[in-house]
Amino acid sequence: MRVYVTVWFRDFSRVGLASELGTGGFDGVELSLDYPLCRSGLHDHAVEGLRGLGFELAVHLPWREVHLASPIEEVRSTSLRYVVECLKSSARLEPRYAVLHVTTDQAVCSSDTGLCLSKAVESVRQVVGVAEEYGVQLYVESTRQYCCGGLEHAVHYVELGVGLCLDVPHAVERYSRLRRRLLTLEEVLREAPPSVLPHIGVVHLHGYTVSGYYVVDSHLEPTRELLSEYLGLVRGGTVRPGTTVLESFFSQSGGKLTFDRLRWCVDEIRRACSRGGRGR
Repeated sequence: MRVYVTVWFRDFSRVGLASELGTGGFDGVELSLDYPLCRSGLHDHAVEGLRGLGFELAVHLPWREVHLASPIEEVRSTSLRYVVECLKSSARLEPRYAVLHVTTDQAVCSSDTGLCLSKAVESVRQVVGVAEEYGVQLYVESTRQYCCGGLEHAVHYVELGVGLCLDVPHAVERYSRLRRRLLTLEEVLREAPPSVLPHIGVVHLHGYTVSGYYVVDSHLEPTRELLSEYLGLVRGGTVRPGTTVLESFFSQSGGKLTFDRLRWCVDEIRRACSRGGRGR
């Protein structure tokens, strides 16, 4: 299994970024195109520098104010146009894959999920067409919103040829809110249609804290308990992702986390996959 870490454009201004990544033992980075903004040519030199050092590259397409499942066509089409532009501009970097959020904030989804889901499917279909044109594998990420990022909705997306990206805290919060009790990751995956689990090719793993059944803080360093639970599901074959992305920016105490401090997670993932013969 490959182990990546999420990198933002602002991280390139940090002295020693390449050294942190090397000491952390990562195979590559998943570059978030959301901040500051997805702009053609932004930080190309720095990205190519990382590739020159042997790091692989993937991209996370923008998600703030991007509503690909909106039933308001003007909103959906504008969001789609922006995402497609970002996908095209980042394709020249030859990423291994791209991650996509498919959501909307419209309250109508609570009573008419089919309306928003049909818009989501149409958006995914169009982004898939562009991704295939540029040779980029597309993954739709699970989100915490009611619509349309649930694993049950993913049945409609995988039919279009996309893979799935399981964001652990997102999924835990979403299904805990639906069931009104805090669920474990294993319980969450039992909620998913069995047909979608083989399509989970990427996992976003990061620590989180909860209040009741709401995630109140995330993107923390994973706890050993969370990592152990996740790796148990990998070894048991419940999920078999090809890439685990550590989407962690802060320590459990809340301080800024440098990437080299995640080395223990990288080593644990590699040991577990080696012993269990899992991963791709």
